Amino acid sequence: MNTTSRGVIYVSTWVVIWGTASSLVDWLLLNADLYQEGSFGQAATFIGYGAAASVLGVRLSSRFLFNNNAKDGSNADQSGD
Repeated sequence: MNTTSRGVIYVSTWVVIWGTASSLVDWLLLNADLYQEGSFGQAATFIGYGAAASVLGVRLSSRFLFNNNAKDGSNADQSGD
């Protein structure tokens, strides 16, 4: 798999993690009547989880995007397509 494909999959995975985590928390907060649909609290929940997912994604990117050559024995210049 080339670096571009790996990057797209990596970012897509973090979008799914962000959406799932923020939706679960949103559901809990809505059911607890802590805020209403469409309120600032709901927007802040999704924005906050998006920021957290972005920070984690950037911090962990070196583990998943740049260090895979030693594991699979391939050259970064070779394309797996």
